[in-house]
Amino acid sequence: MFPVLVGRDDAATISQLLHDAVPLLGRISQDLRDAASYWADAMVEPLEPPDLSTVAWLLRDISHADRLPRSLRDRARYWATYLQGRLVS
Repeated sequence: MFPVLVGRDDAATISQLLHDAVPLLGRISQDLRDAASYWADAMVEPLEPPDLSTVAWLLRDISHADRLPRSLRDRARYWATYLQGRLVS
């Protein structure tokens, strides 16, 4: 059994961020859009570290999408860094 690395409130915030990104990502990358949609729904359950790592990399990819609003990219960057930090500690 894996320890809980992300609390419910943080998971809900990350899920909402991914949901917010879905309609915007469709114009940039269908693969990113599909992944964001999948992981936004998956964040309602506790995730194992490998899955959280996947979400962190997805958020990092979103943060580098120059055609997205800066505020969304900044939030994605923050949460990617947060998840990566939780995985290391």
